Amino acid sequence: HGLSRLRTKLALELDAKFSESWQARVAGHGFYDFAYRIQGRNEFTQEVLDENENELEFDEVWLLGSISDRLDLKAGRQIVVWGKSDNIRVTDVLNPLDLREPGLTDLENLRLPVTMTKLDYFIWGLNLSAMVIHEIRYNKDPAFGSDFFPAAQPLPTIEMPDTGFDIDNTQFALALHGIFHGWDASLYSAYFYDDTPHIADDSSGIQKLKHARVKMLGGAFNIAMSNWLLKTEAAYFDGIRFFNSGQDFKRIDALVGAEYSGFTDTTLSFEIADRHILNFNSQIEESPDFTEEDRWVSALRLTRTYLNETLTLTVLAQTFGLTADDGAFQRFTAEYDLTDAIELTGGVVFYKSGDLPRFRNVGENDRLYLEIRYNF
Repeated sequence: HGLSRLRTKLALELDAKFSESWQARVAGHGFYDFAYRIQGRNEFTQEVLDENENELEFDEVWLLGSISDRLDLKAGRQIVVWGKSDNIRVTDVLNPLDLREPGLTDLENLRLPVTMTKLDYFIWGLNLSAMVIHEIRYNKDPAFGSDFFPAAQPLPTIEMPDTGFDIDNTQFALALHGIFHGWDASLYSAYFYDDTPHIADDSSGIQKLKHARVKMLGGAFNIAMSNWLLKTEAAYFDGIRFFNSGQDFKRIDALVGAEYSGFTDTTLSFEIADRHILNFNSQIEESPDFTEEDRWVSALRLTRTYLNETLTLTVLAQTFGLTADDGAFQRFTAEYDLTDAIELTGGVVFYKSGDLPRFRNVGENDRLYLEIRYNF
């Protein structure tokens, strides 16, 4: 269907080490997309131009240091990864995602940093982490008028809580990690804002998008057996809200997966998860929620390297619903290190429409893409 992106992007990162125990990072990026000017800016909604034409923002900005032999402090904008899955989020809830163009890149490249204060305490081979999250930041979703926006009209405006150090709007998280011989395990707890909004009336009776406060308890487990890596995650959520119901819902997410690396230069992995709503009712089956009591998602990934690991080929097939009735995409990617400084990435993404709101009417959004990256 023609050109959808012609983006130039500059990303800068400064790392500073003040002593053996204290260091800092300041990183940011900016981009400008010429595709909108080439295609004609009047062909796009203002929301699309505001979200996708240009961007300038800080990424990770933090200070890290040791307060004592057992206690570390990390403060500032940062990314904290929970869980063991490489493709599906279950316990990984602390950082929102950039979902403006789903399927084009891996989960690890989608996380958005948030400002938090993080304390890590180390004892008996365990790591206890406590996080106070000061910045309220949600997913970057497709803008009204984009190929991936699911509705024919814009959604209501978002009601944003006060940010900063207001205790009423602060998010909290705890994690306990242990790495042992051949296996590792983690326990998680969080009280945070759900990245998925619902509609509710504000104090003046105007409908707005709101994000519910959700409680989460979860855990993750990995075990290595010869060429196999087996993984599992589970989480319990309380306080989830939907468009069509004013009640709080409870949900259990569970994931199992396996990764095999017994073939030469090849890694094969498969993960499957179920999101089960405990107090389900038929109201949330209707538009615009389209929610099911059980929502399945699976991911199959094959990665193989060639030419002394300078060429990497990856196939990722992600399916929503047991038979892809909720949607799906398949991505075929080639990454080549032309020199130590120049990386070439290209591929194709095929989409399948489904009942999941963000996959409705995306079947015509297939993408052919090429990226040239210069590291200096």
